[in-house]
Amino acid sequence: MSNFNTHDPRRVALIKSLTTKNRFYTLVDEASGIKNADALEVIPDSIILGIAYPCLEDGLNDFAVIRTTFETLDYFPEDDPLREEMMDIIKSARQNLILRLQELRDKIASSLSHFLGTDYNEFKQYAIDIVQRGYPRRNLDAMMKLNVFSSVAEAEGAKNANELLYFFEFSLPMNLEKAHATPAHEFIVFLFEELLHCVLDDKNYQSKYSFDRHVFQKFIAVMFINYATTDPVYYGINKADYGVSSDKDMDSTPLYTAIKKELLAIEQRLRDQGFSIGVVGTSRSLEDAAAAMPTEILTEEVIMGHISSLCSAAGLLRRKSDPEIQKLAEVVLTDASNLFEELKTLGILSPFAVDPSGM
Repeated sequence: MSNFNTHDPRRVALIKSLTTKNRFYTLVDEASGIKNADALEVIPDSIILGIAYPCLEDGLNDFAVIRTTFETLDYFPEDDPLREEMMDIIKSARQNLILRLQELRDKIASSLSHFLGTDYNEFKQYAIDIVQRGYPRRNLDAMMKLNVFSSVAEAEGAKNANELLYFFEFSLPMNLEKAHATPAHEFIVFLFEELLHCVLDDKNYQSKYSFDRHVFQKFIAVMFINYATTDPVYYGINKADYGVSSDKDMDSTPLYTAIKKELLAIEQRLRDQGFSIGVVGTSRSLEDAAAAMPTEILTEEVIMGHISSLCSAAGLLRRKSDPEIQKLAEVVLTDASNLFEELKTLGILSPFAVDPSGM
């Protein structure tokens, strides 16, 4: 393999698609006019993209909106016209997920987008492990700081939900023999096709349980596998990585240094081989990989999940015809936005986080 140019003058930029709301890393030159933290109407197919925090995590806001809306529906009588508006909120968030997953699937499939610092062979093997051997629901909830895997089991009548295993179940045709024979890159594309298929299935929106059971669990399982197979430098948890904005020079931070090196290497592999298969696999077990995951990576997801749920509930209350309830909802949204900004200032939330209040 040829050596890539370590003196390449291009800079790393985190860019956002206004169409899909996905964010990716890429290399840009001055002539492009693109700056770090820029938003583009559509991300062109002429640039190579890197997937690292916060690309997959951005979708969690849409999941929070859907789940909170389902929870809130229980407080409104069947004949309340607001229920129809709430279902429209679910439809809107669902459409966001569809656009996100379609773009991820398509760009990964065409080798225009690549998971950074990720061992593709491990990614595939760990997914097959969860399909074949399962993984403790309690461990998934604990490591991802959620209560979705156990709550689904409890809703199905399990008395000891924490002791049960979670098995990733395909809704699309895929057996273990075929899975083992599928190249890692193609298998990862199939995983995103599976997620998209579940998001598109109307049957999965009958209740919060059906959504959690058939959609949210799967997305979180894929996120967990991604974390377990990615070099921690790409999580952006180093304090030197915080403060990202279009005004700050990020080029020498640990995260951006690693991203530039990886994107240059990917470009070289594409030139040399015509495609990229990710990092060569190792022999770690899923348990060993999970044990090595830094706990810091999930702190932001937990906080953002709560703030997003709070904002979603307040947004629903703001639609009520009662002026007093509307006023209280505005107070909640304003305070949630202020809390969000304070947490960013304190460095508890990274600069990549987006205010879910919309204010």
